[in-house]
Amino acid sequence: MASTPDGKGYWLVASDGGIFSYGDATFYGSTGAITLNKPIVGMASTPDGKGYWLVASDGGIFSYGDATFYGSTGAITLNKPIVGMASTPDGKGYWLVASDGGIFSYGDATFYGSTGAITLNKPIVGMASTPDGKGYWLVASDGGIFSYGDATFYGSTGAITLNKPIVGMASTPDGKGYWLVASDGGIFSYGDATFYGSTGGLSLAAPVVAIARTPSGLGYWIVSAGTYSSPTPLPSQAYGTSNTRASWTTLESNSQGTPVVFATTMAPRPSATAASVVMIKQSDVSFALYAGYDQPSGNFSHTTAVAPALIPSLLAAFNGGFRLDVSNGGFYTDGVAAIPLRNGAASFVISTSGTASIGMWGRDFTLTNNVAQVRQNLNLLVDGGRIAPDANVNGDWGATVGGVTYDYRSAIGSDIYGNLYYISGPGLSAYDLANIMVHIGVVEGMQLDINSMFPLFVYYHNGVGYKLRSDMYYGTDHYTTSTERDFLALFTK
Repeated sequence: MASTPDGKGYWLVASDGGIFSYGDATFYGSTGAITLNKPIVGMASTPDGKGYWLVASDGGIFSYGDATFYGSTGAITLNKPIVGMASTPDGKGYWLVASDGGIFSYGDATFYGSTGAITLNKPIVGMASTPDGKGYWLVASDGGIFSYGDATFYGSTGAITLNKPIVGMASTPDGKGYWLVASDGGIFSYGDATFYGSTGGLSLAAPVVAIARTPSGLGYWIVSAGTYSSPTPLPSQAYGTSNTRASWTTLESNSQGTPVVFATTMAPRPSATAASVVMIKQSDVSFALYAGYDQPSGNFSHTTAVAPALIPSLLAAFNGGFRLDVSNGGFYTDGVAAIPLRNGAASFVISTSGTASIGMWGRDFTLTNNVAQVRQNLNLLVDGGRIAPDANVNGDWGATVGGVTYDYRSAIGSDIYGNLYYISGPGLSAYDLANIMVHIGVVEGMQLDINSMFPLFVYYHNGVGYKLRSDMYYGTDHYTTSTERDFLALFTK
C-alpha cells in the first residue's frame, strides 16, 4: 500500500496488480487485466501523488500517472525474487530489493550497499528510504535491520522470538525512527517512531501484509491480505497458447471458516494430461510429519496413521518423498535425526508453530530450536523461481518403473507469500513438475514421491476422506489406518 501526500487517502495493490483507491487517492491504471509473468509484490507513489509504480517479483516495473519508468530487472535472471521497492524523494528514481537483500538502483537512486553477499538468517521482506534519499533500511522476516548510507540503526526484533514474521516497515518523516509490522499486525517501534496501536491481540481473518504511515508520522495504516473464496485464476497451461483460465475449487476451510485449501488442474504442455494443483494458505493451519510403519525405523510421536482423536481437525494429508534409503536426504522429528540431514538437500521444514517452509538445508535452514520436523528429498527442483539445470535429466530425479520419463509424480513448492502448492498427476516428467511450479509462482520447490502407487492427496470433510484424483492408487483411509511410508498431514488450529 501507499498513502497520498496529504495523508487523506491511500492505494492498495493486489498480487495481480489490481489497484483499489480510497479517500483522495486517484486511480491511474493497473495490471489487473494483464497476464503477468510474476505477481506484484510492492508499490511506491510519486511525491505529488499523481502517479505510482508497481513492481513484480521478477523486478518488472509498471508505471502509471506521472510515474516515470527508469528501468527494471524484468529481463535479468535474479538469484532471488524482488520483494519491495522505495522511491527517491524527488520521484526521479527508485530502488528494488530482493529477498536476499540484493539492491537494484534506477534513475537518481544511489546504491549504498546490500546484503546480497551475506548469508541471512531470514529473507528480506521490505525496505524504506531516508527522507533525503541518501540511505535506506532493509528488514528481514525475523525483524533484523540492515542500515545503509545515512540510515541509522535504531533497533530490531532480530533477537526476539516473534509470534509471526515481520512483513514490512515504514520510517518516520524525519528518518529518526521506524515501525516494523508482523503478519499478525503486531507493531514494533524504534527511534522516534511512536506506538499507536496494533492488531497483535486480535484474531485476524487474513494476515497483515503491509504498513504505510501518515505524512505527519502521527499515525499509520496496516492492511491485511483480505478474504476471498479462491485464489486468482491462472492460465490453464504451463505453456502454450490457450487463453482459457483455470478456476480454483475450495476444498477445505480452517476453524474460522476461511477457505485455505484450493484445487485446480493445469497441463504442463499441449496434449498432456492435466496435473492436479492444490494451493494451501497457511492461515490458522498447522503441518505434522508422520513416520510410516516401515520407514523410518524408531518410535515417534507422529507415526503410521492420524489418531482418531485428531481426525475432526484433519484437513488433508499427502505423500512424502522417496523411500528414505534412496532419497539422498534425512528425516528429523522429536528432536532426533532418524536419518541424518544433508546439507544442500531439498527440505520440507516444519516449525514449532506448525508452519511449513521449503528450501535448501544448510543455506535456507539450519537446525535451530524453532525447527520441529524436517523431510528431505533429493535437491531442489525449483530454486529462486528457476528450474534446476538438470530437471530434464531422467536419472537425476528417481527410478521409475520401466525407466520411463513420463510417470506419476508429485511435488511441493512455496511462493513468496508462504503459500504451498502440491502438484501431482500421471504422465509427468520432473521438468513438467518444475514448469508448472514456476508458472504458478513457486520460488522453492521439491519433488516428492513418484510411480503410480505412491502419490496420494486426501482431503477430509467431517472426518470423511476424498481423493484429489480418482486415479490415485490407495484408498481414502490410507492415512488414517496404517501407512507404510511417511506422509504429511494438515490440521486446522
